[in-house]
Amino acid sequence: TSECEKYACCPLPPYLEDSGCVIEEDDNGGRPLRDVCFHLLKLYSDRSYDLDQLLDPRSVTSEPLDFRLSWHLWEVLRALNYGHLSRQGWGVLNTSYAAQLESEGLWEWAVFVMLHEPDS
Repeated sequence: TSECEKYACCPLPPYLEDSGCVIEEDDNGGRPLRDVCFHLLKLYSDRSYDLDQLLDPRSVTSEPLDFRLSWHLWEVLRALNYGHLSRQGWGVLNTSYAAQLESEGLWEWAVFVMLHEPDS
């Protein structure tokens, strides 16, 4: 409320935590940028929580094209029966991580990632 002040900082991603930076709104879509652990807690309390925010690479790393943790986290969530990521989001996650692996010369692993594509 306007009469109460904030008593805690926003849960920023680890790469922003010690920077002294306070980010209220993200430049992309107006969604606040939060730490992946915060999103996991929100998902625990609300099973229908938006997975796009949770799997956004910027909630973990300053590199917006680093999909390593996001892809592996999605595979763990799928194993736990969280399946409400859109087909488009799932496809973007798979192809982005596969492209990242291929650019590093790990094409065998890129093929493995693409085998998880829902649309054959």
